[in-house]
Amino acid sequence: MEQSVSYRWGLAGFIGFAFLLLQSLGPLRRAFYDTFLTLHRIGIVVAISGAYFHMAKHALPQLPWAYLFVTLLALEPAMRILRIAYYNFAWKQRTWTRVTLEALPGEATRLTFLLPRSWNVKPGSHTYVYLPRIAPLSLHPFSIAWHNSTGYARLDSEKLPLSVEDLKMHNGPSTISCIVRARTGMTRSLYNRASKAKADHVELWGAIEGPYGGKHSLGSYGSVVLFAAGAGITHQLSFVRHLLAGYNHNTSATRKFVLVWCIPTIESVEWIYPWLEELAAMPDYNDIVQVQLYVSRSTPETAESLPLPAESQVFSQRCDPQKIVDDQILVQVGAMAVTVCGPGGFNDSVRAAVRRRVGLRSIDFFEEAFSS
Repeated sequence: MEQSVSYRWGLAGFIGFAFLLLQSLGPLRRAFYDTFLTLHRIGIVVAISGAYFHMAKHALPQLPWAYLFVTLLALEPAMRILRIAYYNFAWKQRTWTRVTLEALPGEATRLTFLLPRSWNVKPGSHTYVYLPRIAPLSLHPFSIAWHNSTGYARLDSEKLPLSVEDLKMHNGPSTISCIVRARTGMTRSLYNRASKAKADHVELWGAIEGPYGGKHSLGSYGSVVLFAAGAGITHQLSFVRHLLAGYNHNTSATRKFVLVWCIPTIESVEWIYPWLEELAAMPDYNDIVQVQLYVSRSTPETAESLPLPAESQVFSQRCDPQKIVDDQILVQVGAMAVTVCGPGGFNDSVRAAVRRRVGLRSIDFFEEAFSS
């Protein structure tokens, strides 16, 4: 009888692990993220419980390893909770992170987090967002589109450090911004909450955890081409700011970079318009930055109605990645990096365009998967 119960637990554990393996497939995870989180947690409980009781019933010598595994598994969320508390709560001021929601054209929401502590965000980073009044039981990952931190402000100043005091980082508030397209589940609830507000924004309390990613700064490339589609601009925008600052401070090899953004309507530019103005105000912006907007559902007259910074081109047509890559190869400076962030089909087209030319010049390709 003991053996029968043990084998049943073993079968339950096997089914749990097999379910986790199938559920972890990227397309399913991105399409149904809220459902994925709930089922993933249930699968973990079933898998670990099945494996533990299977070994316990037989008193197997591997049982201590099960205790170690469960301990490490419990430490991971505990460490995340401590990290969330540290960055989102200031003990002296007794303040918690505040979140501002703004409804934008194209069913998008701008999230602005005011953190009480400094954050050192690398270009291309993402964070996990916790909004208890929207999704009380889950954290959702979003790319960091823009950030400002008083604690790290000296790193962006034009003055070079001349003393140890100049190198000290003073802890201070930070602002983290994300752009979220409304799909289903949490993102839809987020947009509905912001769009139905009587004022132009909604204030909530929340938290963020991270940042993660940001492995490639692209500062070693002479030429950089940044492709983005839809909300994929949130991943690419931080690279523009980082590379432009590096050019001004002579800490980056980049001498030319192009931002290509494909959007359905020109109104989508309002998502990032304040940040485009900040970029245009930076020194040497017109010398090395070129912005190309491809608007698929607008007439030329509509596309020109929104004032844009200098060196910005608006095309009322679909993007042709092959032509853009070929044009940039002709004026390439040093090694070239091509990055893309957008839906799967768009990413595939950019990858194919780079692959056809990768043998001609020194070109590296970087992809960031995105679901909208």
